[in-house]
Amino acid sequence: MTTATTATTRATRTVGTTATADRSDALAAGFETLARLLALTLGPARGVVLNDAGGGTAEGLADAATIARRVTTLPERGATAGAALLREAVRTVVGRHGDGGATTAVLTAAIVRHARRMVAAGANPVLVRDGITAAVRCAADALKSQASPVAGPDDLAGLVEAAGGDRALAASVGELLDVLGPDGAVVVEESVRTGVTHDYVDGSRWPARPTGPELLSGGGAFGGSHTELTLVDPAVVVADVVLDDLAQVVPILEAVRALPGRPPLLLVAQDVTGGAATTCLLNDRRGLVVSAPVVLTTAGIRRGEDFADLALLTGATVLSPESGRPPERFVPAYVGRARRAVVRSGHLSVAGGDGDRQALTDLAARLRTRAWELDDGAEATTRTADRMWLRQARLLGRVGAVQVGADTEAEREDRLRTARRAVRLARTALRDGVVAGGGVAYLDCVDAVRAARTECADPDRAAGMDAVAAALEAPFLRLVANAGRREPRVALAAVRALGPGHGVDVRTDRCLSMREAGVLDVAGVAVAALEAAGATAGVLVSASVVTGRG
Repeated sequence: MTTATTATTRATRTVGTTATADRSDALAAGFETLARLLALTLGPARGVVLNDAGGGTAEGLADAATIARRVTTLPERGATAGAALLREAVRTVVGRHGDGGATTAVLTAAIVRHARRMVAAGANPVLVRDGITAAVRCAADALKSQASPVAGPDDLAGLVEAAGGDRALAASVGELLDVLGPDGAVVVEESVRTGVTHDYVDGSRWPARPTGPELLSGGGAFGGSHTELTLVDPAVVVADVVLDDLAQVVPILEAVRALPGRPPLLLVAQDVTGGAATTCLLNDRRGLVVSAPVVLTTAGIRRGEDFADLALLTGATVLSPESGRPPERFVPAYVGRARRAVVRSGHLSVAGGDGDRQALTDLAARLRTRAWELDDGAEATTRTADRMWLRQARLLGRVGAVQVGADTEAEREDRLRTARRAVRLARTALRDGVVAGGGVAYLDCVDAVRAARTECADPDRAAGMDAVAAALEAPFLRLVANAGRREPRVALAAVRALGPGHGVDVRTDRCLSMREAGVLDVAGVAVAALEAAGATAGVLVSASVVTGRG
């Protein structure tokens, strides 16, 4: 009886192991299928993947992030799971840094291929994974040590163009951030016209609208231009409340009327309606107090932040019942000032605010630090980081806008998506600097990984480090293969003979110094792609069970 039970148990274990191996193979196969597609898009000589868009039409895709989004289901369930792992890694890197999807796929696939062979030969998969992690950490440190600052707008534009292939967009983003500096922010806006334009925001800008069409129609004492209203040296009142009663605005109007020179009033609130709006309009038409009631259109918790930032910028005090400062008890000390305010149908711009400069600088610094901390988090925290970055740039008056348009809605959406990624890529470049492009920065990390590998006593961990060392050659090899002019291994031997920093400029088919040729990659993207590749490969190599529904 005991023998029979033991035999049955062994048989069950054998069947379970075989099933797990089959599923693991399917997982790797699905991953490899998507990786091969994404690898074709690496470099300037990128290929085009045709995707069945349904209805008898096909779309040509040359962008790794877009291809990864399109490939959602494969015939085998395990293969679909493998593709999903890679898709998530690509989405994360591109979402945070604006580029690096194809590089992530190439590095991950290379690590997995080498590591799986070692596991098949008997290496412990968990220890191999640990070796991969250690080698990636070592290579990432080596990458960071190679980084140097972006030299100027041409280099910045070149990086953006290489990633998105849009020269006009790249030139606009490069020029904007070169002028705005590393702390600047660029807002991407949709344009009804085709092409790309850009401008610099004079001062700080918030999403807003006038309370009524008469503000921009020329019906008030200030005489609007139908498109915008400019207030010179206005008094600024900020009310985080709906103003709908004349008792709320009368104290404000009386206080502003008593100010020297009787300045125009910029009244910013959640809304201005009813008796409050009528009172403001009558005072304006009679020339008693020229007023411009404006509604901030920011939603949710962000609206409170915008009110607070506007008050800090102008030296005003936020009015609200919760703060103990309701509009009915308004005093002149709550008034802020600015050099100029411009009201348009979609936003409010304020320049030359009279706020405490040190307080503005301190808050901007805190927001900037927190934004960088959040930037490597999940998608939700990345959006929060973008918001904080915009706030700090707005407080410092370092905001630009790029307007993007196209002939069709689909083209416009695609270009808007590319523009947002371009801005994030440029911001990463300004923060982290650049390294030699063309896969050369990875090649120059190989010696550091091999040196660390010699100090590893465990053979299975060392096998994982070997997998990473071999995979660091993969981006260079794939770039050369995609160009189709040289045999990749022969090209690798040629550039190694020339020394560190040398590679193949696949546009000219010349072996030379990548930096001198202006072939550069963003250091932060290179590091992020490598780290994502290591983490994803570790999961694929060490997964012992693959589960699924059904």
